Amino acid sequence: MVHARLRDWADVGARVATARERAGFTQLQLAERLGLSRSAITRVELGQRHLDALELAGLADALGRSVEWFLTEPPGTIASHRSGLTVDQDVQRLEDELERTSRDVELLTEINALSVPRSMDQPGVTTINEAESRATDARSELGRVDGPLIDIQAAVERLGLLAFSFDLGPGVIDGGYVRLGEMGVALVNGTADAGRRRFNLAHELGHHLLADEYTADFGLGTAQDDREALINAFAIHFLMPRMSVRRRWTELSEEWEDIRTRLIVLAAEYRVSWSAVISHAVTLELISHSERRLLEVRRPTSGDYYETGIRFEEELRPISLAPAYSQAAIRAFRRGVISADRTIELLRRTVTRDDLPRPYEMPVEALAPEFEDLGQP
Repeated sequence: MVHARLRDWADVGARVATARERAGFTQLQLAERLGLSRSAITRVELGQRHLDALELAGLADALGRSVEWFLTEPPGTIASHRSGLTVDQDVQRLEDELERTSRDVELLTEINALSVPRSMDQPGVTTINEAESRATDARSELGRVDGPLIDIQAAVERLGLLAFSFDLGPGVIDGGYVRLGEMGVALVNGTADAGRRRFNLAHELGHHLLADEYTADFGLGTAQDDREALINAFAIHFLMPRMSVRRRWTELSEEWEDIRTRLIVLAAEYRVSWSAVISHAVTLELISHSERRLLEVRRPTSGDYYETGIRFEEELRPISLAPAYSQAAIRAFRRGVISADRTIELLRRTVTRDDLPRPYEMPVEALAPEFEDLGQP
């Protein structure tokens, strides 16, 4: 995906203002760093003063951005957060992370190191039943119609979504999504608990497969809350398919008489949060609304989970990079297309120089066909 080039100095100035504010500088502080007057910065941000190449390079260095960042439009981002809360600062952090990640994904795509499967063609949805049906279709595409979905990060990648988990801080942002052509990039907040991280990623998959704010055929001419409710329905049915959960509930009824214990086992097996499992249990008519209210205040402890005897590895711990993305970065380095320093940056410093494999030493003609289109070193 090629970002549109800005053609108006006012738009460039707006990008300067955004970068300055997110870096925490006043106009005066930025002016002093650049050896300019405060009025010059004001005029730049208003689009009244043009920047020459050296000034733009200095600005980029001072604000920790690339020159290209100031000259192109940002990708359209969908931010997912808990309703009813003001999250401007958190959204800005998310947008910064998503923009950086999306540009890194584009780089690896442009040098033919990265490719992911094409997204499924999904019609818009207007009802909860349709959202559930789309979740079943997605499961079928994966060949995993039944049972818990383990390694959701790898699963969504097979549906055209690259998933990342970063520490976005203990704010209210759950995650975000941006579309890059036929692929998507999702980012979840790694500070959430393990069950919520998985649900948040399933939610972003819903944005990717069903529709988002940029599509006119979602099927609802109503508010964002209605779209989010449908996407949430997709997410929970993707994680906990109706027939699978009902069948497991019957089996657990023979093993555990206590309803709460059965729900704890379901939450552990399907790797979802307590709030998600009891809410879904009401939807599937496994428990009543009154039972749900009682269970909401009886959240399970670690000991309760230990009692079930179920152990599992937490998914999406930060920093967690999409598998295909990490593989592509190493592939490009081995081929000599990107430097060691750039590779370490792409992998968010989860590796050091000593961790990197040795670059290929043979000529391109001797390499496997999968590397032939990566270009000459």
